[in-house]
Amino acid sequence: SMTGTQMQHVIYKETSMLYTGVANGELNFALGSLATAGPMMRAGKIKFLAVTAPKRHPAFPDVPTVAESGGPANYELTGWTTIAAPKGVPKAVADKIQKDVEAALAEPDVKERYAAFGYDSFPTTPQLFNAFVAAESAKYKDVIRRADVALD
Repeated sequence: SMTGTQMQHVIYKETSMLYTGVANGELNFALGSLATAGPMMRAGKIKFLAVTAPKRHPAFPDVPTVAESGGPANYELTGWTTIAAPKGVPKAVADKIQKDVEAALAEPDVKERYAAFGYDSFPTTPQLFNAFVAAESAKYKDVIRRADVALD
């Protein structure tokens, strides 16, 4: 929506089929993650045009940012994953899970694997994460409204 680009959303049963569609010319391009499209790029089947982050990713240093490719300077699109527990979980349990996850993410082999997939971990507090989710929700609510996106 920042560039006025018109696209059609094409649904594929599997992500690998999406990138095969790009590789064989069935699609002009696809939006994807470094983790899911990286193997096809490394195999020389597809080319990354840009990363949707404010700076180049260390795992793919030759891939420019959207801004470096001539796109909007403030373009940023990231995906994120979280571990969630039922509302009302005891604080001691939530704290233990968070501490254990942070310890696992700090392990050298986990950090190495994350880097290879193009993932960055960002351990945070529940309060900071809630603020992050609120900001992401507000950002995408506006994008959805401007693009007139609707669920069929």
